[in-house]
This record gives sequence, structure tokens and C-alpha cells, in this order.
Amino acid sequence: MSYTVLARRYRSNTFDEVIGQESVAKTLLNAIAQGRVAHAYLFTGTRGVGKTTTARLFARALNAPDTIPGCPKPGLITADADGKKKKTKAKPDGESSSRRGTASGTSSDEPHDYPPLDVQERMASAIMAGQDLNVVEIDGASNNGVEQARQLIANAGLAPTGNALYKIYIIDEVHMLSTAALTALLKTMEEPPPHVKFILCTTESHKVPATIQSRCQRFDFRNIPTAKIADHLRDVLRQEKVEANDDVIWQLARQGNGSMRDALSLLDRLIATGESPLTPQVLEAMLGLPAPQLIINLVDALASGNVGQSLEHTAALLDKGISEDQLIDVLIERLRQLMLITACGSESDLIELSDEARPVAAAQAASFDAAGLVHMIALCENLQRAGKNSSNPRALLDATIVRLALAEKMADVAALLAGGGAGALIAEKKK
Repeated sequence: MSYTVLARRYRSNTFDEVIGQESVAKTLLNAIAQGRVAHAYLFTGTRGVGKTTTARLFARALNAPDTIPGCPKPGLITADADGKKKKTKAKPDGESSSRRGTASGTSSDEPHDYPPLDVQERMASAIMAGQDLNVVEIDGASNNGVEQARQLIANAGLAPTGNALYKIYIIDEVHMLSTAALTALLKTMEEPPPHVKFILCTTESHKVPATIQSRCQRFDFRNIPTAKIADHLRDVLRQEKVEANDDVIWQLARQGNGSMRDALSLLDRLIATGESPLTPQVLEAMLGLPAPQLIINLVDALASGNVGQSLEHTAALLDKGISEDQLIDVLIERLRQLMLITACGSESDLIELSDEARPVAAAQAASFDAAGLVHMIALCENLQRAGKNSSNPRALLDATIVRLALAEKMADVAALLAGGGAGALIAEKKK
């Protein structure tokens, strides 16, 4: 029996389950309730933030609304005797009609005759699996020619099959379509048949022509906050009956970089190790990350200004097999957490650490001030750029570590050279 990865098994099945995109979900539901469903939408955002899932949920809400708790049914906008627009309600399940309703914007005032709940549930399952005949998913990367666009236009004129209200086209990575294909779609997207809806998804909105964007309602999907990713990972682990250290959950959430799918993919790999409970050591071995304690030791040595120990801890980290780029990335992240603690306090929601790790970080942050940490992060960032073009990156790394350890002394010398004078320097030291 084939295995279904966590990212697919734990996809959102209702708008309430959409994580990190609550405003988008609310707006789409309100559009349905008010009968203001547009003919074309553009969903843009980085990978794994819920664009395709939300597109499927929206399609499901339009064609099988009874399968989503609390979902309004698409109303029909019609005109009364005075020429004013009015909205008619969808017909309740179980009632039959000799005439079938038409989509929004038509002259019929007949409500849509939705099928029974069991039929809607089958439609919903097919939509969420990307297999429904009325919800056509197209990969823009592999169907980017003008012939495919012309075929889409020809098929758009056909009415939806069965009891579906709309025929919905979800075009993923729309920016990959050729210029000719996009040009061919322009007229159809501006004035499609009343039963057709377009949902375009892209990770690179700047590559989508303005002529296409102007024909769509745009929704920007934001990166999912680390705390929300961590909460979802805990829920997944509970359902999978797998125990995990809280530090592991936070590290996985941070490694996701705002993408729920990336975080779930890492969790899948971690569970596949067969270890239980999941510990930081397992995660470090799988991803090649340095042990947190080694980074803590390095930062402690930097705080004390001990150049020798700082270089020894750096060598110990490299001896564990991590690359110099990884070391700098992890060090920058540690310094960032300390900077946030000094600026906002250890209880701030900005601190992406477990409850056990916060006191340790707070104690370490007491050895620094925010300005000094900003300077140290800048030094590390400069090293990242310079190291890519250097024939001896290890020498640059060691030199940067020495500068970090001597950062406070160098700042004092800089203040003296700037004209503070010896008296000012001594007075500053006595504070």
C-alpha cells in the first residue's frame, strides 16, 4: 500500500483549518455570501503557504457548499422589474426543480438545484484530490503553449457536467505560461462565460503580466508565522502518535521558513528515522545541524572576549562536519534571538524558542546590548558575502570570529579615535 506524505494527508479541509491565511479565507467566504464572486482570482505567495489548497476549497465552496460547515451557498444575482439587482438563495437540498439554475450574472431567477449531500461529498473528495471534471487543474510549467491555451478556451464554453454550478480552472505557476498563451487567455479571462471561474496561482507575481493581473482579484498569501507552524506540527504529531521534544518542533518550524509544506516534509523525514521520542540529536544528525550547546559555548566565549576559546569552539563545530556557511547561518540566528530578547524581553512572541530554551537565552543575552548584537550580525553577514569570492574562506571565518570576540574593545577604540578622548573612554568604562 502506497504511503501518503504528511503534507497531503493534513491539508486543510475547511476554511477554518487554513493556517496563517485567515483574512484570505474570510474574504472569500464573504464574497460568496454577498454574491460577489469574481470571475478571476490571482493567488500569490511563496511555496507551501496554502495557495492551491485554498483554491480547491474555494472551488468546493462554489460547487459543493454543504460539505463545508458554515459555508454560504453561492447566490444568483438577477434583476427585478425595476432593473435593480437582487440576490436569490440557493435551493435547499431535497427540493427538485424542472429548470436548472444558471450562474451569477444571468437573467434567470431560478435557484441552483444542488445535489444531495452524499453526491456533494463525492464531488468534494474529487475536488480536493484534483480529480473533479468541473475543477480543472493545469500546471503552467508543463502546459505553457498557445495550443493548450486555445484548448482551454474552447472547453470553457461547455457547461459544467452533473449538478455543478461552475466550471473552475486552477492554473498553477501561471507565470510559466508563454507570452503567446497568456495573450490568448486575455479576452476569455476578461469576459468569460458566466459559468467559468479562473484561479491563478504563482510564486512569482512580478512575472505575471499586468494585463493578466488587472483582470483578477489579487490575494497575497503571507509566510506562515513560526509559532503557528509549531502548533500545527504538535497537532500532527499527536494524531500520528509520535512523541517529540519541544525544541525539535521549534527547530522544524524555523527550518520551514514560513512554508508549512517544507516543515511537514522535514517532519516526515524525521519520523522515518524510527526514533522515539524525536530528540534534537536526531534532527541534527538528519539535517547536519550543529548541536545547540556548541553554539551556546561559542557565543559565551564571544561574550567574554576570549579569543582563544572562541576559535577553539569554532574549530570544534567545523570538526563535526558542518560547513562554514551553516555555521554562520546558525550563529546569525542565535545572535538574532539574543538581539530580540535584549530589545523586547524574553517573553516576547517574537522569540522563536521553546519554554526550556528561553531562560538560557535570556541569561546569555544579559551579556550583550542590542547595538553590539546588531554590529555582530552585520559582521557575520559581511562574511557570508565575502566568503563566496574568497580562495581562503576559513581565514576570513577565523578573522571574523576574532573581530566578534573583540567587538567591544574595537568599539571603544573607535570611540576614542572619533574624538571622545581618554577621559571619556575611562568614564565610559566606569559606568
